[in-house]
Amino acid sequence: MEETGVTRLQRVLDRGEFAVTSELGPPKHAGTEEFAETARVLAPVVDAANVTDNQTAQSRMSPLAAGRIALDNGVEPVIQMTVRDRNRLALTSDLLGASALGLHNTLAMSGDPIHIGNHPTAAPVNDIDTLALLRLQNALRAGHFANDENEPIRGTAPTLFIGATANPMAPDPDIEVSKLRAKMEAGADFFQTQLCYQPALVADFLERLRAADLPAWPRLLIGVGPFKHLRMAIHMRDNVWGVDVPEVLISRMESASDEGEEGIRICVEVIQELRELEGVAGCHVMAVAWERSVPEILVRAGLRTSEA
Repeated sequence: MEETGVTRLQRVLDRGEFAVTSELGPPKHAGTEEFAETARVLAPVVDAANVTDNQTAQSRMSPLAAGRIALDNGVEPVIQMTVRDRNRLALTSDLLGASALGLHNTLAMSGDPIHIGNHPTAAPVNDIDTLALLRLQNALRAGHFANDENEPIRGTAPTLFIGATANPMAPDPDIEVSKLRAKMEAGADFFQTQLCYQPALVADFLERLRAADLPAWPRLLIGVGPFKHLRMAIHMRDNVWGVDVPEVLISRMESASDEGEEGIRICVEVIQELRELEGVAGCHVMAVAWERSVPEILVRAGLRTSEA
C-alpha cells in the first residue's frame, strides 16, 4: 500500500495502527543537553512527542526551537500552540516557521491560566480561540491567509497535521460531541485528551460518538500517565482540571510497598483496557518529570517489544 501523510504520526494513524505519543517539556533556560537526552530516551518508542508551549504558564524555551532540537535527536514533535500568549499574526508566523523547520504536527490549545505561572500579572492575549486557530491552520495549508481577504500565499504553503483537544470524561458528553464535531469541521485531523484513569468512561463516550453521525470517525489519542508516588495521585485527584482519579486507585497507591511500581502497573492496565476499545486510535503518555518510565510502560503494555 502506498504511504500517505507527511509525518510519521499521520502515517501511523492512516494505517489504523495504535499510535503512541508522549510529552517533552522545554527547559526554563537556554541549555539543550538535558532536553535532548530526554528526546533520545523517547525516540525509539514513540511515534511523536508533544513539545509543550509554556506549560503551567511558566516561561520556557520556544516550542519551535525545542521542537527542532527534538527532531534532531530522533523524536518527531507535535508543536503545542496556545492562543493565550500570541495573536493571530504571531501564530501565523510561528506556523509558517514551524513547517519550514520540518515541524508539521501541531496541537491547538487555550493554555493554562496566566495567574498560576511565573508572570501572574502578564496580559493574556486570546486574540482568537482554539477553534479559530484550527481554522487559521486549515486556511494556511490550503494556501491562503486567514484574513478577511483570504490573501493567497504566494509561495510554499505550510504542511500541517493539525491536532486538537477532546475530553471524553466531560460531565456533559453531548456538549463535548458537539465541540468535537466543530473542531473536525474547522480542520482537526486528530485529538489528544486529558489523563484518563477510567476506560469505562471512554467506552461510554465512544458509544455517544457512534450515535452522533459524525462526518468521519475522530482519531482519539487518550491521555494516560503513571503516578510516581501517592502524593502525585492525590494531587491529580484534587487539583488537576478534567482528571478523575478513582478512590480505588488511591487505595492501591496507599497500600503499595513500591509506589512508583504500582503507578506504572496502573498505567499499563489502563493502556491495555483502552487498546480493547474499538475506536481508540492510540494513547498519549504523559509522564511529567518521569519520562524515563515511558519505555518500560510501553513494553509492559505490549505496545513495544524493546525499550531500546
